[in-house]
Amino acid sequence: MGKHVHEMLLVGSREPIELDVARVTARFARPGVTAALGEVGVASPAALLATWVTDRAGLQRYVDGAPPVTDDRPRIEYATWVRPAEVVRVLPRLLALGTTVPLPGASEMLQADVAGERERLWRFYVVGLQAYSREARLSIRELRRVLDDEGANPYYRWFTGGGPS
Repeated sequence: MGKHVHEMLLVGSREPIELDVARVTARFARPGVTAALGEVGVASPAALLATWVTDRAGLQRYVDGAPPVTDDRPRIEYATWVRPAEVVRVLPRLLALGTTVPLPGASEMLQADVAGERERLWRFYVVGLQAYSREARLSIRELRRVLDDEGANPYYRWFTGGGPS
């Protein structure tokens, strides 16, 4: 796992962004969207919504004190977090800011699906972090459990180089 580059997209706005469950579900139903997201392991609207990490307050806490990226200060291209093992420092900080996924108007079934998808995704994150640590034996055992549950997920297969033998 240590040879892969890890990415996480943080989306912010000057105005509040609300998740529109009906709109997400409708867009996901488009064949091109379904196919493109399926290729990267996002197989349902619930799986997409489960990628939510935190709200505006959490993002503000995460970036507190960080200078903005500008044309004359392109820190993002040279930042330490782009180094492969930097995920060990960054990901736990982001996960610690985790908040409940806001799902206004969502059915109980969709809420349960999102919760299940999120639990599996976060378990995968934890296993990945273990792989970088001294808990490698534990991570391999846990990774096999994740892949037994979600082995068809293209993201997990890519991340593991096809899965453990």
